[in-house]
Amino acid sequence: MKKLHLAILVSVIVGTSLFFNSCGTKKPACDCCNSFGARVSRIDTTSSGKIVTLIIPSAFTPNNIKFCDSNVYVNGVLSSKNCRDNVDSIYNDTLNQRFQIIGIESFPENDLIIRKPGDTTKIDHFINFKNKAERSFNGIKIDTTLFGSSSVHERQRQLVSGRYQFVLQLYRDSSKVHNKASRIDSICGYFCIIRTKDFCNLGCEGKDKPDPLIK
Repeated sequence: MKKLHLAILVSVIVGTSLFFNSCGTKKPACDCCNSFGARVSRIDTTSSGKIVTLIIPSAFTPNNIKFCDSNVYVNGVLSSKNCRDNVDSIYNDTLNQRFQIIGIESFPENDLIIRKPGDTTKIDHFINFKNKAERSFNGIKIDTTLFGSSSVHERQRQLVSGRYQFVLQLYRDSSKVHNKASRIDSICGYFCIIRTKDFCNLGCEGKDKPDPLIK
């Protein structure tokens, strides 16, 4: 009987240990970039009879929005005394601020969609994407659902750290509407947005090095 009680006690202790290890102390897997198996995406495709390699880094670290709870005027002067900063804005710098496609200049006619893996809803859509365009993908989603489609009422949403998907279509001509007949290539891949050092991101790589947020 004593042996039975001892066996039950050991089982309870082991079971309790496994429960807390699985629910409370388990560290998150650093699989954001490792899960799709590459530090960069290298795609060989043809432009004007020549093979061109497009390189898409697996991660970028967009600047975080600074915000203020309220604007207070003191003696007619705007004061930031009662403003609350976004703590993640300490990571804002000039490194890897936006999504990049190195070599896209060889394919000026293109179509780029950004979305969450497994979701057909577009986060952003670019026709003739350029790395240095005025409107590039910097981890911000423009949301007009609250007040309608007017740009006056648009609201910016900061996308969280995590894995995202790109779908890139390349075309050979400059027709007003890209059509399937003129398509050169269709490319699909993944990348990660990293905003803080707390986000586990082993295996990621950005265009600009070294980046303190990319491990």
